[in-house]
Amino acid sequence: MLDFIATVRGCGTIGAIEWAASLLGIPKSASRPENLRNKRRWVPSFRPGDQAEVMMLCERRGFGLEAIGEAERRGFLHFTEMAGVSAWAVTDSRRQIIELRRVDGRKWPAYGNLSERKAHCIGFGKAWPVGIREAEGFAKCALVEGAPDFVALFNFLLAEGKENEVAPLGVLGAANHRLSSDATRLLRDKTVCIYPHRDEAGAQACRAWALLLREAGANPTAFDLSGIVTVDGNEGKDLADLCRICPDCFERERKFWSILP
Repeated sequence: MLDFIATVRGCGTIGAIEWAASLLGIPKSASRPENLRNKRRWVPSFRPGDQAEVMMLCERRGFGLEAIGEAERRGFLHFTEMAGVSAWAVTDSRRQIIELRRVDGRKWPAYGNLSERKAHCIGFGKAWPVGIREAEGFAKCALVEGAPDFVALFNFLLAEGKENEVAPLGVLGAANHRLSSDATRLLRDKTVCIYPHRDEAGAQACRAWALLLREAGANPTAFDLSGIVTVDGNEGKDLADLCRICPDCFERERKFWSILP
């Protein structure tokens, strides 16, 4: 029966179990078998970045050394090896979802059924923003999409002296417009500023997140990242690009002088 449901609905076994459980009124937390909930999965062996890795990441992305150090110290940024390649990873204390990117900036090659891509997300729970547990006790949060924007946040937290005032949150995984209702409830009564990518997918995600946050009792706002010109003369589209803004653009666009809530 589960195989039939999975085939008809185009999902896996776990999805079929959860669909059947919802139809029968069984709470979601009880619908996943214990052996599936506790199934071991591969997790990278994390370590601090060495000098060459940190410098390469800073030079490529425009991150400051202090920002890298702060992200590592707080347990969000790690370095590892994957498929014999040096990689940097973003996750939080839950270790449920991990985004991995190559330190050299190249794409991961195609492998099996996976196409060539710039990042791999492993684990589960993409609808839970990274850093949400660590945001407890903060009245303000900054919500971004993807690992580069998440690490970029530490540049601005330090630059504006708000590392103890604003909690960083990151939704990992491309084009993820969902936020778990269990997660958004943890943000009730908090001000949450969203930094959407400057494309249609980013705008759609921002609208979807804002609606879900408002329904959960949070106070969502958004920051307009339009107008970024990077040091190589290209138009920027996200918070990570703001780390590489050209001096003339920074002087002209004074909204970028203070971006955090």
